[in-house]
Amino acid sequence: MAYIKIFPIKVTDKKALDYIMNPDKTEEKLLISSFACSPESADLEFAFTREEGKKNVMDKGNNLAFHLIQSFKPGEVDAETAHKLGKEFADEVLKGKYEYVISTHVDQKHIHNHIIFNATSFVEHHKYVSNKRSYHKICRISNRICQENGLVTSMPTGEKGKSYKENMEYHRGNSWKAKLKFAVDKAIWSSINYDEFLQKMKLSGYEIRQGKNLAFRAPEQRNFTNMKSLGSYYTEESVLLRLEKNRHKIKMPRNASREIHLYVEISSYVTTGNRAGFDRWAKLNNLKESARTFNYLSENNLLNYEDFEQHVEDISNAILTSNQKLIELDAEIAKQKVIQKHCDSYRICRKIIEDGKKAPDPKSYKSKHQSEYQLHDTLKQQLQKLGITRLPSQDRLISRIANLENKRSTIIHEKQDLQKRQSTLQIIQENFVHLLTSHNHSDILQVNSVQVHPEL
Repeated sequence: MAYIKIFPIKVTDKKALDYIMNPDKTEEKLLISSFACSPESADLEFAFTREEGKKNVMDKGNNLAFHLIQSFKPGEVDAETAHKLGKEFADEVLKGKYEYVISTHVDQKHIHNHIIFNATSFVEHHKYVSNKRSYHKICRISNRICQENGLVTSMPTGEKGKSYKENMEYHRGNSWKAKLKFAVDKAIWSSINYDEFLQKMKLSGYEIRQGKNLAFRAPEQRNFTNMKSLGSYYTEESVLLRLEKNRHKIKMPRNASREIHLYVEISSYVTTGNRAGFDRWAKLNNLKESARTFNYLSENNLLNYEDFEQHVEDISNAILTSNQKLIELDAEIAKQKVIQKHCDSYRICRKIIEDGKKAPDPKSYKSKHQSEYQLHDTLKQQLQKLGITRLPSQDRLISRIANLENKRSTIIHEKQDLQKRQSTLQIIQENFVHLLTSHNHSDILQVNSVQVHPEL
């Protein structure tokens, strides 16, 4: 498990940086890494970024930096793994916008990471906001990374507390509430009104109790689970609000929609209203959805089941490819923004050094601007490590970053379209299961005689 602490640095960040980079605590500085800065000159680079923030009237408040500590249980991880997880944690929390130095201390029984990051972003020069909400957010990130790497999660996330038994079942994936949350989210995501939401929950196997509070019970569950016990996001009012947002997303007229929905298994749905009317609606709905399903397969030449399976696999592979492209683009965008930041700082330092050549007292001038002279050499080395031997123009860097961000936006839209198609194919597969296992074969046979129009 990883415990998280965060507190601001208001007086001097150099002392804090010197402390976390102590060679006796970091295996002779082997367990030190950084992002967008050099560990040796991090305090100077932090200060440069803060000065730029003040010029842009964005650097507000008196926090210089933040000190984030991530502590692991004794014997839970080795130093290299802890350092790797700490870098992954810092990268996700700071999103490539803040310079940071991370060190892993091994001088105590529990291995722990120290992360000191600038309070001012070098991308848009905004100050990092640290409060209860942001603390719970970074705890959720830490919990997820720990869970993905087989470690126990422990930090608070802002959610209502669980009992010990429920917490253990939750981590094992056996919690009724965890399963119900997943089912509710899935049902809401694919519904546009309250009745359809309840129908989807019924089709998922849940028994519904509508009284003072909406409650559900899974097939093997002993007691009902009230929705309000899942948190404020799952109250009846929140569900209605989320469904209302779904309705607003659908802009096309109803008679022009050709979206494929789930086939309704009539025998499994119990309604307290007009059962005969519901049965008629459900049968007609199933015929329409069957026709839409057949039309989709026909239009996409997928009537052969092997072709259909291959199409599903191709869509999945395309989504994985999009994810990989996004990862690569995000890394390249982050790299270009770091280059841009280093270039801007290097130009400032270079101008100060050039002005020193004309100063009446060069020795006094150099003493006054000692930090700029030191940073000039450090930045030059960092740019060389990034493959920059000739300083690119500001316009060229801005254009390069803009082009990368446009490519990223295009891939995101392509991925969203692929995910919609994947969702449609999943619904088609479920519809086929219902059709093939239906006891009312006359309804299935009527599909062939349905005249499909756009309004279906």
